[in-house]
Amino acid sequence: MGFFKKQLLDIIQWLDNSQDTLVYMYPMEDQEIQYGAQLVVRPGQMAVFVDQGQIADVFGPGTYKLETENLPFLGDLKGWAYGFKSPFKSDVFFVSTKEMLNNKWGTPGPIWIPDPQFGQVQIRAFGTYTFSINDPKQFIEMVSSTNKTYTKDAINTQLKDYIINHFSDAIGSLNVTVAHIASQYNEISKQMIQDVGEAFRMFGLQLNTFTVNNISLPEELQKSLQELTDMNIRGSVDTDRLTRIQSIRQMDIMEKSAENKGLNGMMQSGMGLTMGMQMGQAFNQNMQNMQNMQNTSAAYNPTQPTQQSEEIPVAPISTGVKCTNCGQILSETAKFCNECGTKVEVAIPKKRFCPECGVPAVEGAKFCNECGTKL
Repeated sequence: MGFFKKQLLDIIQWLDNSQDTLVYMYPMEDQEIQYGAQLVVRPGQMAVFVDQGQIADVFGPGTYKLETENLPFLGDLKGWAYGFKSPFKSDVFFVSTKEMLNNKWGTPGPIWIPDPQFGQVQIRAFGTYTFSINDPKQFIEMVSSTNKTYTKDAINTQLKDYIINHFSDAIGSLNVTVAHIASQYNEISKQMIQDVGEAFRMFGLQLNTFTVNNISLPEELQKSLQELTDMNIRGSVDTDRLTRIQSIRQMDIMEKSAENKGLNGMMQSGMGLTMGMQMGQAFNQNMQNMQNMQNTSAAYNPTQPTQQSEEIPVAPISTGVKCTNCGQILSETAKFCNECGTKVEVAIPKKRFCPECGVPAVEGAKFCNECGTKL
């Protein structure tokens, strides 16, 4: 838009057809305004007068006649001696106060967040946010300055940096693990508005809405979490097999973590080790539960005769245990082979119980010898 001639400066207004302009400096020749001209400020706008490098006044939506009654600062201008019959000089900036929509944010690369279960975890995240100018004076003084036009693209990069810097802290303050993070999007958004809002206010801005569209984990971590969940569900699987799976998965997670190079390598290894410890605790709990069930079942036998040892022949007790790897004969209390170091695995016979009365079933029996229920 070209400059307006001084004799045509009867109406000063801004017809904003854009969707991203934050500040617009009204163009005029020599910054001269006709005394008594009209200022028109539309809804969603504010007008800021700057005189000799200082903000003199701010006008909200409405129509104003530019005289000394509406512009007290005119009394300090040199034109007062002429009764303001001649134009006066001033800069007029129109500021858009409408909400700026559909601003996207996202992590340019994986970022580390604290996790109460795994220590540190890498994630990627993205979403949208909206903001508006709530203090035009502060925004012009600190951001747009003397720019003739200033758009939201010019400040969005800075705003995104503030968002990313506060994102990991916001999640950490909620103390939520990555396994449940998908159900906490609303809480994360509320926390971000609170945390990032302070940084926005320094520039005269207000963060109105913040939305998390997606938070994704590294593929190997997603797979490990799924396998851990599956194994916990299948807690009744043979305990020795679970122990071997646990050891393999622990080493696998640590190995994958170590593959990532850079300064974060130690943190990733720590994450894998912590996950392995968590898995080990779950498997140990499953083993303890199964052992307790076996002890309870063996102790409960209401029909067992008190003199069973005198009526039923007892099999001779073995004097030792044979190593499954090298064949070495070991003591019954041995846990590892003293010849080759192999862990001693003792087969625990699987017992059957009557589903009706709970009495242990005789080996090979098809019916309970206590109540006759079919086994």
